Amino acid sequence: MNKFYSTLAAIAVLTSGNILAQDAAALTNSLDATSAFDCSYDVKDADNTILLNGSSATQIFTACTDGKLLEVSLDIKGLNDRGTYTVEVRSMNGEILNLASFKKEQVLDGKVVLPMETHVKSGARYILNVTAETGYDLSLRSKQGPMGTLTIDGTPYRGQLAGQFGFKTVNATTLANDEGRVAYGGDDSITPLNKSANGLCNTEVYNHTGRIVSTGESIVQTFTACSNGFLSQTSVQIQHIDADFVGRLFIKDPHNTVLLSQEVTARNVRDGVLVVPMNIKVREGFTYKIGVKSIYETRLAVQANNKPADALGTCTFNGTELETNLCFSALVRENQNDDDTSTFIESTLKVIAFPNPFENELGIRIDGIEEGKVIVQLIDFTGNVLRADLINIDPDNKVITFNTDDIDEVGFYSLRVVHGDEVTHTTVIKH
Repeated sequence: MNKFYSTLAAIAVLTSGNILAQDAAALTNSLDATSAFDCSYDVKDADNTILLNGSSATQIFTACTDGKLLEVSLDIKGLNDRGTYTVEVRSMNGEILNLASFKKEQVLDGKVVLPMETHVKSGARYILNVTAETGYDLSLRSKQGPMGTLTIDGTPYRGQLAGQFGFKTVNATTLANDEGRVAYGGDDSITPLNKSANGLCNTEVYNHTGRIVSTGESIVQTFTACSNGFLSQTSVQIQHIDADFVGRLFIKDPHNTVLLSQEVTARNVRDGVLVVPMNIKVREGFTYKIGVKSIYETRLAVQANNKPADALGTCTFNGTELETNLCFSALVRENQNDDDTSTFIESTLKVIAFPNPFENELGIRIDGIEEGKVIVQLIDFTGNVLRADLINIDPDNKVITFNTDDIDEVGFYSLRVVHGDEVTHTTVIKH
């Protein structure tokens, strides 16, 4: 499940608070008069293969000149004879700047070359998104390296796709496709974290300036709960959906535990707004996530606001942080009993998963309680509950086993254990 990309030289990418510098040897600032490009980024000496099937790989790259991205080439290990594969170039606001596709007959000597005509600015970052439809394998070559620029279906990947970006300098005062984030004046187009007399508070970004399109990739927005209480409703502004649209909206807590995962359709959208009622305990000042994605290869476009003054969190596309915010609302009903701190008790549960990584069987040991019932769930990172069991814990029964023969996808999963008001999660890996 990977995405292609060439190395960025002298570029540092901020990921989870850590700056990861890319391999400078990948940059070839070629000014050879015989070259079709004025500069290019290259990743050579591939040592890994990444498989995409019904999934997307998302790579950040940086333009090395003012002008145009003229060409992208990818190193291909293999692909399905009848598949058509999509490649997008996006701004860091999530806007699609260029779109290309290819088939097997376009791959020569293990490479596919895609002509582009994308205006870029020197030093600005952009996104490359490669997608393979369900049922059609695409194997891309990659080179192992640091994390920081590449994600596969939202999961960080260690390395970069093997290939090349070729740029041509164009002397122009403005570039039509430049979607870089700029400093706007601060007009009041957000609802601040105000608490009302009726016991409700709302966190909201509106007044859209652009849109983010998804055909299966997750769009995730963080927000800070404005009160202790219950998240009673979230909404997302929709720019476009297919008539047969089917998608999923999910809420995650600060530990990335899935609190809600709900299927939505075009019927849930009224007057351009997707509204989902809920009743989820939240804590003031803690950061939560609202996620939305299309499924079954239907198309979704959501409204976004790229004004820095309006930002209330961060927005990611397929795990890559954008320079924009989703237009959303998170309505919290305040907890009227200020002494009720039991709602937010830190979990004393201790969960050990073994083996980790796992293959066909996952063992789970639960400590921290002597006896009582617990709910154990195995959840994928789109929010789907793959396994769920109600277990009666006693001193002689603290270990359960999940058979995972029918879980085909390798990658990361969340193991969630619930005991009364206590919730804990553990990340496990399928290989």
